[in-house]
Amino acid sequence: MSNDVQSVLYASDLSHGSEHVLAFAISMANRLGAKLHVLKVIPDEREKSLVEVDSYVPQATLDEYHDDRAQRVKEHIEAQVAAFYAVHPEMDATQAISEITVRENDDVAELILDEAKAGHAELILMGARRDVGLVDLLLFGSAVLDVARKSPVPVLLVPLHEGGKTGADS
Repeated sequence: MSNDVQSVLYASDLSHGSEHVLAFAISMANRLGAKLHVLKVIPDEREKSLVEVDSYVPQATLDEYHDDRAQRVKEHIEAQVAAFYAVHPEMDATQAISEITVRENDDVAELILDEAKAGHAELILMGARRDVGLVDLLLFGSAVLDVARKSPVPVLLVPLHEGGKTGADS
């Protein structure tokens, strides 16, 4: 494994405070001179919506809804990126972000790892909540823990604190 980090994958859940983790990811990628790929995995609701509303809504309309949903999420991330660069005009907005991707899948960890391999990421960065209990992890699992356990590259977990601030902000 090389010590040079040329590509970072930031997997976002867009929860409260994730904009601070995104800012940390952009700043870190800029300092490293690395490209940053931002990924958001949204639950795949296509099959569920087919079962629940397929007799009421045409398939083309359902497909359009799901495509629009992914586009809205991407636009939300793009707005967060623009807000970061508005506050940091000294940074080159074209330097760090190489791609913003929104994918639908129910296995979040698997998709994150697949994206990291496909994009040849040398580092995966994710926000992690401190208030998740052991019982929650044992019963329900965690995409963050699955990625950390299965990743062939280093995983940097940026803690989210009360009020949405990351460890980098405190």
